[in-house]
Formats: sequence, structure tokens, C-alpha cells
Amino acid sequence: MFDWQSAKISPHLPVDNDIVVIAIDDYSLEKISPVAGRWPWPRTIHAQLVEGLIQQQTFDSRSQSEQQPALIAFDILFAEADIYRPDADTYFNEILSTTDKVFFATLALRTQSGKGQLISTLPTALGLQATPSAVIDARARFMLPQAINKEYWQLGSINFSASTDGVGRYYDVNKNIDGWQMLSLPAKLIQSLSMPLPNVDKVLLQWQGQREQPYKTLSYVDVYQAIMDGDKQLLSQLSNKIVLVGATASGLFDARATPINPHLPGVYMLATAIDNLKNKQYLAPAPMAVNYILMTLLLAFITVSFIGGNKYSHRLIRAGVITLALSLTLTVSSYYLLFQQYALFVGGPIAWLLISFVVFSFYYGYLEYRNRQQALAMFGRFLHPEMVTTLLAEGALSPEKLNQKKELTVLFSDIRSFTQIAEKNDTQQVVELLNNYFNQQVKVIFQHRGTLDKFIGDCIMAFWGAPVNNENHAVAAIDAALEMEQRVLAFKESLPEHLQHFDIGIGIHTGECLVGMIGSDLRLDYTVIGDTVNLASRIEGLTKNNARILVSEQTKIAGEHTFDFIYHGEHQVKGRDAVVKLYQPQYKT
Repeated sequence: MFDWQSAKISPHLPVDNDIVVIAIDDYSLEKISPVAGRWPWPRTIHAQLVEGLIQQQTFDSRSQSEQQPALIAFDILFAEADIYRPDADTYFNEILSTTDKVFFATLALRTQSGKGQLISTLPTALGLQATPSAVIDARARFMLPQAINKEYWQLGSINFSASTDGVGRYYDVNKNIDGWQMLSLPAKLIQSLSMPLPNVDKVLLQWQGQREQPYKTLSYVDVYQAIMDGDKQLLSQLSNKIVLVGATASGLFDARATPINPHLPGVYMLATAIDNLKNKQYLAPAPMAVNYILMTLLLAFITVSFIGGNKYSHRLIRAGVITLALSLTLTVSSYYLLFQQYALFVGGPIAWLLISFVVFSFYYGYLEYRNRQQALAMFGRFLHPEMVTTLLAEGALSPEKLNQKKELTVLFSDIRSFTQIAEKNDTQQVVELLNNYFNQQVKVIFQHRGTLDKFIGDCIMAFWGAPVNNENHAVAAIDAALEMEQRVLAFKESLPEHLQHFDIGIGIHTGECLVGMIGSDLRLDYTVIGDTVNLASRIEGLTKNNARILVSEQTKIAGEHTFDFIYHGEHQVKGRDAVVKLYQPQYKT
């Protein structure tokens, strides 16, 4: 996230025009080869470059010193003397003796424990300083510029400080080795300009300029030729500048992985560090405590977004929107803060947010799945499975919605003279008869959106109006009863001759009931209780010798706009003082 934002921002941030790179590029390697041969070039070439830059003459009122570069730094390791061309090294050192504006790079090498040279015995020209925590017998190895006389050493380290992913985001101010400190090359240059340095070992770089060539760049061969030709116009571009000489040619393998470019020539990373230190534009990283606080707050947000509400889909949508909003807020905020030289690393918090969202999604998804399976296991006995799924999605199977008092229509269907059938037939045959009969009847109840309450021996109890809301529950119950009657007539035809007397009676009543999950801790059932249930059962008992289906007056009133009814008189039922008027429903003709 930080790298992506840095790459987006860097083209909009101006670079210091006082920093100029003289690039040893592919063009220079090709054009200078007739003079210098193949790389590495003889140090005579670099000597002539330095000499030309520090001794250029002008024809105006400014002094020679005003026309010289402010500093010249070689991002090249002159690690070995040229044994084949010693005169070239001698000439280079002679030129260096005439100026104190040239600086060189050194590299601290990795060493195994106990290996290397005692730091206290290394040349003082290396510039190592002991801090109060310095280890006296500490050892180290450096790649030193052996081609340069020690008296001309003005050295700084150029070690590449990569993060665990191999990308360089920081640059050393001080290279710290067991309490011994050495200034990095950028810090050495800034110190030589009498500018203050931050009191830290390394800084987080703010990247500026274009990704391919952030700073003003001149080809080495062009500058070299301008010196040879006395081209004052080109050389004037280097007046009072910090000049960095480094390799950009692809074949010299000096590329570094950085946030703005995975193959940025190392000299541009050096230039960025100098620019940051010179202009105090390095970034201030947020303390880790800020990230911990952010992650805690994000976890709180995502937790609250999932806890609220009952429906899983609503939770998921709400949490998804919050996750997206928070991610965008963090991204935009950190992007803005980078312009203010403050680095808030939001990749970790955003990843934490996304992981939390996924974990909560799976957790609540599992709870939803478990609840659904439990509901299917429980309500699948009472309702069609598809209806259970629909009710779950609507949140209609929550306890507060299941347990209520409301008007329902209750149906009882009983097989007539079942005791005689059971006594005169084989047990297996009776069981098969019941199962086939119940299968057909239950399908009809489910098709008409009814709720199967229970089987009471050979009796079926069902009701309409809960948990599936249905304003026309009486009509649905009558419609189901008429179809149940037709199914029974068809079922009788499939039975053997001695079972042709098989028949049923259906009683229906509409009234107020208490409906909900009723039972014990070991077993709960979704059922209805109340006087309405008792009356429906009594009506079913009155169907014998009257009609196959009988309904109460309350049910008849609720369904008379859909069905015709035949009046079957007033009847006294057990447990009631008032008589009950009964009717036989028929389809309208």
C-alpha cells in the first residue's frame, strides 16, 4: 500500500534542482569506448572529469569557485588499485589533491561472528566514531577505495537497507555496527554543507520525481566531451550543484528495488536520500501504537456491524459496506498524509480489517447454516422444506415471532373405524397403509401452505396462519380439506376389496389460538393450544354419519366468498354449553 501510494505521489513532488546525476549509461559506455576501452575505465577518465569540473574558466564577473560544483560524489567503489595502469591512479590522486569537494563511497560487508578486522584498528580516515554503547572488540569489514590515497578519503557508506520483501524504503543516516557509527554518503555530503542531520540512524524516504529518471541527468560522455571541447554552456548546468556520478547502464547491475521502481539505478536512490536530508523532506513514520489502536478500532467496528441485526445477509451487506468504507477512508487518509510527510502504514490495518470481515463472515455463516439445519430438522416436520428456507430468510422463525396469540384455522383428519382395520389386517400391511395415506395427505397440506402439527395415532392435526402468515387461512384450510377428500377417494380405489370401506372425517374450526414452541427441555414442538383446537377435534368427531368434511360457522363465514356450504344443523359438543352450527363445504358451481 505504501509503495503504491508513493509511486502515485512521487511525480507530483518536486525534486531539488541542485542535485544533478552524471550517468554512466549505455550511451556513454558505447561512445567513450574508443578512448577508454571497456568498463571499468581507467581512472584517468574520472580524473579528467573532476579536473574539468573544478577548474573550468568563465568569462563573466563570477569567481571560479562559483562556477564549480558544490560537491562531487562518486557512487562507484574504487575498491582495487589498477595494477595494469598505475599511472592512471596516480593522476587521479593528483587531481584529488587540488580539491576537497570530492567524496567516495564505501560498503560495510557482512561478516560472521568473530570475523573481520577490529574496528578500533581500522583507518581513522574511514570516519568511524565510537558511541557510549560501542563494543570495544567489535569487528567489521569494509570495501574501501584502495585506489584512492587515504589522505583524500571523504567516505560515506552506501549500504542498501532493504525491508523483508527486498524493497528499499529507508536510507541510513548512520551506519551502526555494534555501537560504532559511520555516516552514510548522503549524510556525509549534507554535513559537509554545514547542514543539520536528524538524530536517527535511518530515515524513511519520501520519493520524488518520475519513476525512471527522478533527477536531472546528464550522460557521462556528454559532460566528458564538453570538458574536452570547453563547452561552457553545458558545464554551467553543474555550477554550484551536488553532482553524483553513478551507473545507470543496464549491464552494470546497479539497480535497486524501490517503491517507485523495482529496478531504479542506485544513484537515484542516493540522490533521493540527499534531497530528503538537505530539505528535511523525509517521512515521519507513525508509531506502532497508532497501528495497534487502529486495528482495535477496526475490530470493534466490524464486530458491531455483525452483532446488530438478525438476518445473515443484512449483517454481511452492512459489514461489507463498513469494511469498504473504512478501507477507502484509511487509504485516502494515508495518501493525504504522505503529502504532509507523515507515513501511516495502513496496509496492515486494512489486511486486519479484511481478515476480520472474512472470519466473522465464516463464523456467522456457520451459525446461520447451523440454525438453518436445526430449523429444517425441526420445522421440516411441520412445513415444506422450501417454506422453511423462505421463513428463515424472512426472519419469521425467531422465538419472538413464533410464540404468539393469533387467529388460526385448525384441521383434524381422522380415519374412521381404524381400530377394526388394525385388528383385521397384518401389522406390516397396516403400517404401509398408514404411511401411504399420510404421505398423500401431508403433501396436500404442504401444497396449501399449511403447518403439520402432529400425528395422533391415525389422526392428522394441521393448522393455517402460522408461522406462514395468511389472511385467507380459512380458505386455504377448506381448499386443502376438499383436495384431501379427493385424494382419499382415489386412494381407496388402489386398496384391496376388503379395505374399500376405508374413509376419513375432517373437522375444521377458525378461532384464536396460542401458537409457539411448547414442550420440555428435552423436546419442543411447534404446536397450537386453546379452545379452538378442542372444538376442531370435536367437529371431526361429528362428521360420522353426517359428511366427510364439516366446518364451524366461523370458518364458513371466512370462506363463503369462495365456497358453497350445506347446512348440517346445530350440534352439542362435549365441554361446551352453546350449540355449534356445522356446514359442509363444496366448490362453487
